[in-house]
Amino acid sequence: MPPKTLKSPCSNCKIETNHTINSEHREEGDPSEYHYTRRHQIVKCDGCDNLSFRKVFIDYENAWPTGDNEWETPTEIDIFPPISVAKIDYYFLPHIVGSIYRETCDAYSQGSLTLTGIGLRTTLEAICNDQAIAGKELSTRITNLATKGLISKKDSTRLHAIRFMGNDAAHDIKKPIKKNLDAALIIVEHLLTTVYLLDLETSGLDGMIDEYDDFEKLLIKKIADFKAGDSYPISKFFGKDIRKISGSTKKFEDELNKRIAKKDFLLLGMGTKGKFQGSKDDLQHYTLLTPASSK
Repeated sequence: MPPKTLKSPCSNCKIETNHTINSEHREEGDPSEYHYTRRHQIVKCDGCDNLSFRKVFIDYENAWPTGDNEWETPTEIDIFPPISVAKIDYYFLPHIVGSIYRETCDAYSQGSLTLTGIGLRTTLEAICNDQAIAGKELSTRITNLATKGLISKKDSTRLHAIRFMGNDAAHDIKKPIKKNLDAALIIVEHLLTTVYLLDLETSGLDGMIDEYDDFEKLLIKKIADFKAGDSYPISKFFGKDIRKISGSTKKFEDELNKRIAKKDFLLLGMGTKGKFQGSKDDLQHYTLLTPASSK
């Protein structure tokens, strides 16, 4: 006989796929005592060859009629490992934040909805701790997330809803509604993405520079392409990346000049002022003293 096949969720494909039953242990309850069937199966996904364990419990005692000679029989199916609802790879998150997020998603996958509600609230606490967000109460810390610019005011309103849900689950032992947890997971994952994944420096995306520290970091990278003795305006060193500067470069050049004067920045020296590539005004030139790559 050919191997039996069935539809079952695959934790690797993360969808329901065709599975082949590799082995099965079947247990039948005595109809005179309690009529049931219990099956323990090892199944293999026909798409990715992932193995999983499947337990099926068919409860004939509680079947109910649905028509002439037709019955609906309660059937419970447990699958291990379950499909994780996590949309974010834990390895991209700080250890404690990733651990709590993973445990929360595991609780949801296993149907532990009350623990999931508590876990989502705890994930918010962990993010606030990691980001050093001030405040004794989570309500204050959520507001401070917006004040610090990590989230919008609209996002903070959504996070307060998760705080309420977590409080109800922890203090009133109130089981959250599944659709509310689905929405809460999306909100928390949006926060994780905003705080930890959308890092312009590591993503390779071009972002605007409006802080001096970011200006100096990019300047150090750009002057590595020049040689000692080269003397140019800032725009020449930056090249096309000058577009990343938010507004005029003057405020950044003023700070750079101060740092050069104090010998806090040793890669460049003050050069002469003069025209450059048809500029209307004289531009401050900077002379490369030591290639950045040698520092």
